[in-house]
Amino acid sequence: MRGRSKRGFTLIELLVVIAIIAVLIALLLPAVQAAREAARRAQCVNNLKQMGIGLHNYHDVTGSFPTGHLGTGWNDWGPLVMLLPYVEQGPLYNTVNFARTGSAAAPGYAPNQTMQVVTINVYQCPSDQDRLTGTTKLNGANLLYGHQNYSGNAGNAPEAFYDTSHHGANNGVMFGVNAGKPVGVRDVIDGTSNTAGWSEKVKGIGSGGNNVYDVARPTSTVLALSVNKGAAPNPPGGFLDAYPQDYYTRCNALSPTSSPLATGAIAQGTYWWDGHPETGLYNHVMPPNTWSCNDSNVNDAAASTASSHHSGGVNVCMCDGSVRFIKATISPPTWWAIGSRNGNEVISASSY
Repeated sequence: MRGRSKRGFTLIELLVVIAIIAVLIALLLPAVQAAREAARRAQCVNNLKQMGIGLHNYHDVTGSFPTGHLGTGWNDWGPLVMLLPYVEQGPLYNTVNFARTGSAAAPGYAPNQTMQVVTINVYQCPSDQDRLTGTTKLNGANLLYGHQNYSGNAGNAPEAFYDTSHHGANNGVMFGVNAGKPVGVRDVIDGTSNTAGWSEKVKGIGSGGNNVYDVARPTSTVLALSVNKGAAPNPPGGFLDAYPQDYYTRCNALSPTSSPLATGAIAQGTYWWDGHPETGLYNHVMPPNTWSCNDSNVNDAAASTASSHHSGGVNVCMCDGSVRFIKATISPPTWWAIGSRNGNEVISASSY
């Protein structure tokens, strides 16, 4: 008797099935990626909320917001190290040697090496990639320095970080080395719900001394721009380094891929404990997700810009502890207004 043959799939049928599966995967992947990014963004918001609570707990204890840049030389501790006891990092804070040696906050300073290589989860945005490579040798091993994505608001002026000319440029909430006195809620006359406290910045590339062209968007590139400290026509008697308009206009005219790089700028996000514009601080001169500029002196004027890999903008923790998503399309005057604690601006909630 002749056996009955079994019919299998033809090659065409198999290819059709594979094509259908491929189409389904192509349709599904964007949804999966969107869901993952939504989870990462939610984690970023949660990090900033914890930092907002920590900001108020710090204020309850000390009567002011954390320092933005504690000292000169390499004594320049930033706000993130001051916040440690208030984000459940008290044991790490207790290991910090704050001795005013002129180098206590320097990378590789032996008494502080252990805390310098610690990565603190609440200071990391999961949507960002970490391309930093700076290391220190500890106990015979080369270890990466700890990095960060979040920075404190110094204000909306290019001189907000240091105010070396004493032009009253430090109008944010993380006071600089020349600001004269700590800043507290009492000084936020624009209202804590209208004034930024923390925001995020994308990390840079390479080691601590690097400032390179970054083709990613948003970019971490810092461009060179000379500082204009002349008299400002408006308001009368003011100085250009104490207001954002002039610096914004000139920085915005540069190209992040071809204009001269700022020398002396360190890679963004390295040295989490530090209080320089590339690390523990940022300001509201350039709108979110653009680029940064400085005058090739890390202790002077700059536009150090908030940025993130969240689609369309950045998360900002206001001084009242609320977290808001600020669109990259926000108008510069509105962005400047929420960076200042005492500008007397009237801001509509629909404007950002």
